[in-house]
Amino acid sequence: MSSKLGMIEWLDNTRQLKDLIEESYNDNELDIITNQGQHPRKLYQDYAINTYQKAKPTANNTVMYTELFLSLKKAQVQEEVNHIQSVIPVDLLRRAYHKIANSHEDFYTLRRQFITSYAVLCTSQYIFGIDDRHQS
Repeated sequence: MSSKLGMIEWLDNTRQLKDLIEESYNDNELDIITNQGQHPRKLYQDYAINTYQKAKPTANNTVMYTELFLSLKKAQVQEEVNHIQSVIPVDLLRRAYHKIANSHEDFYTLRRQFITSYAVLCTSQYIFGIDDRHQS
């Protein structure tokens, strides 16, 4: 995306986009996420484990997620995803870019580079049949 910010974590001399975004939480939001246990990842894991443990308490993660998503209704999943998304501020990425941009031109350049990089990444993954590496 730029010489100091990249989407892929293993490039030298770059920061992960995830780290930049997580640094953009304000103090109140950070308190809710850390001290009150409302981190989106934790909410999702708790939901999946608690929902599945009612049915089969001793299964491993692969079996748990498979059975969980085969048994849930669309409305249940939508409701939980909406709850998890409500914890994440809608302007978090924008705040991150405002934080590192020195001017309006820098902000628009960063935004344009992000959109271009993300589009190329998605297109390449589609063409080459590459799945999301975190879903394996």
